Amino acid sequence: MARVAYVCVGVSVASLTLAAVAGPSLPVTKPPVQPLPSWTGPGLDSHAQNGQWFADATGLPQPRSHEFYDNAVQFGGGFLGTDAIYGKVTNVVMVPGTAGITAFEITATITNDGPATGPWQPGRNSHGEFLVTQEQYVGTLYQAKLTAEFALASLQFVPAAWVGPYRDRPEYIVAVNHDQTAWYCYTPDNPVGLGPAGNYYVPAWDFGDIPVGTSVTRKLLFNVAGAITPNDPRFNAIMSSFQAPLGQGDVFLNRTTDLKIGDWLDELTLDLGVPYPTDGLLRGGNVSVFHNIPEPASLVLLTLGALLRRRPA
Repeated sequence: MARVAYVCVGVSVASLTLAAVAGPSLPVTKPPVQPLPSWTGPGLDSHAQNGQWFADATGLPQPRSHEFYDNAVQFGGGFLGTDAIYGKVTNVVMVPGTAGITAFEITATITNDGPATGPWQPGRNSHGEFLVTQEQYVGTLYQAKLTAEFALASLQFVPAAWVGPYRDRPEYIVAVNHDQTAWYCYTPDNPVGLGPAGNYYVPAWDFGDIPVGTSVTRKLLFNVAGAITPNDPRFNAIMSSFQAPLGQGDVFLNRTTDLKIGDWLDELTLDLGVPYPTDGLLRGGNVSVFHNIPEPASLVLLTLGALLRRRPA
């Protein structure tokens, strides 16, 4: 059994004995994320105090309060370690007669694993935000979403200029079957002159609720604006993943060093299981998994119910 203390939105649930522990899943609200103010959210939440924001197909905004990571087992990960967020290339389309990749499919699996077996490194991102915390959420990942930080949501919806926190990365990978988009960059028209302005640029997919010890899998589809050729390092990542046996060839990673959407556009590369990779990976992540937790009252009731069920007869 593992003993976990968690504090959420004014309600303390401390020293609770639970049957299973998932981790690491950390709050991305403010606090504990700093600084405040930051001007890193949309206009309705300029300092991203409610966490990571998303917009659905109608433009309706909604936040996610927590981020789930795939740290290595001895560095704050769960029993699956760096495969807790796993992406395997399962189909590739190439230009006939050439070696250029024009489309591909990634089969993505998120596993709510556990327990976390050690401490993790703090996170930061390209907007100066940082997170230092030892507290993790325990339980179902509610309304989970995966963001692909190496891809565009649309060729027609890009920043006015690839400057500052925006990183240009042709040939562009463009998401095809995403459900929503995620916020990236600074609050437009903020009074302190931070820029460039942000928007809901990053493609995201819904993964629903993921209880502890279970997995959810989806197929993510991508096109390429042009073609990814062998002189592009992403070519080797895609083809190595495609040719690898099932369970290998992971191209998704999200270590705790990569806070929220740490950088965009990011690199599509192989996750080799390095605890905190930095070479070509910016902050150690190219996807993110965000989710909600129960409301405080629901969390207390769930915990009390679990404790009552565990009482001896």
